[in-house]
Amino acid sequence: ASAQENEPPNTPYLNLNSSPGYVTINNWTAGFGLGDTSVPFSKSFFGFTTIHGYQINKNFIIGGGTGVSFYNGGTLIPLFMDVRFRYFIKSFTPYLFGDGGFLFNVKGETKSFVNPGAGVIYAISNKVGIDFGTGLFVQQGSWRDSYINFKLGVFFKPRL
Repeated sequence: ASAQENEPPNTPYLNLNSSPGYVTINNWTAGFGLGDTSVPFSKSFFGFTTIHGYQINKNFIIGGGTGVSFYNGGTLIPLFMDVRFRYFIKSFTPYLFGDGGFLFNVKGETKSFVNPGAGVIYAISNKVGIDFGTGLFVQQGSWRDSYINFKLGVFFKPRL
């Protein structure tokens, strides 16, 4: 007879890598217009963005991004800066983000935009996480449009 209790095996706790280095964040995005949605580019959009940046320390990431967004009035190409503040780096890592830059229309009109928000990254490994965020997306051109937007994608940090 054994006097020891059966203990479950010790499973490692997953954390995202918090050391400085290159990161990439690839997201599917969608936004739903707030207020008057009868004018072009104001009802909704969906698209894809990619951000390539640098993790400065365990809390701060800064990067640049681009992608493509399909609106109810045409296609816009974003070119922007992304700043993120992560805290409580664990299996679920919450963060605040701020995006800002320009939207280029294939027909010539350029708009500026800001997109503050919050999100969470779920660690699949110490290099890969599932990213979900939401925020307020405001664009300014010949008129101003506001959206509630959502992002879903993959956070990747290739090196430990």
